[in-house]
Amino acid sequence: MEGPNASRASISSYRVVMMFITCLCILAVDFRIYPREYAQTETYVTSLVWQVLLAVRALVLPPTEDIETWLKFASLCRKNGRISQARSTLIKLLQYDPEASPENVRYHGPPQVMLAYLKYQWSLGDDHKRKEAFARLQNLVREFSISLNIQSIASTASTSGTNANVPLLARVYHKLGAWQWSLSPGLDDDSIQEILTAFRNATQCATKWAKAWHAWALFNTAVMSHYTLRGFPTIASQFVVAAVTGYFHSIACAANILLYPLLVAGF
Repeated sequence: MEGPNASRASISSYRVVMMFITCLCILAVDFRIYPREYAQTETYVTSLVWQVLLAVRALVLPPTEDIETWLKFASLCRKNGRISQARSTLIKLLQYDPEASPENVRYHGPPQVMLAYLKYQWSLGDDHKRKEAFARLQNLVREFSISLNIQSIASTASTSGTNANVPLLARVYHKLGAWQWSLSPGLDDDSIQEILTAFRNATQCATKWAKAWHAWALFNTAVMSHYTLRGFPTIASQFVVAAVTGYFHSIACAANILLYPLLVAGF
């Protein structure tokens, strides 16, 4: 191979090699400075390996055509505390910076990328940022519910509860309930009903998702305690069946997820 194509291939290969060397240098420096922390943080090493792999994949597919892979990397960075890298990855997928955009065009993009960006925004821990992320998540639910075919929800609701197969709308509803619960430590009747609706919708959109059923069970238990402590045992008893049912479903779905790899391996 000769000419311009050969030159571009050489430059691309050089970039990949340099990125790999850079990652090794970062590992070496971090190991000398933080040996104990480094040894305890396997995800940190994993994220650096991902960087190299994504650099190679980017030679074939641009990030906007390989969204799920880049979202996994952004999630790994966020969970490992590499917030700035998670943000830069999401901005690359959105192709704009929500923080630097005018208010009327601040949030738009593929729903799965928007959910990932809102999770990043929530992870910052700032009260204002969290309330803003929650408000935008409410809008995302409305937009997504309108655009989504109801029949497609029904067809995917009974799919496997493994993370890769959980419908996006179920994830959105789960986060909506979890975030409102976090923002409403002093529960009232209105917030209780709104959170219950969000968690119920999550279980209906993904009937075999253990995480959704567990959240449903936990919140019903919290509501039971809320009304019991306030001297309303009759109202509290109304949530017993829902809580117990949620725990049973959660255990059953989790057991199926654990059995699934074994069943697949047997064929």
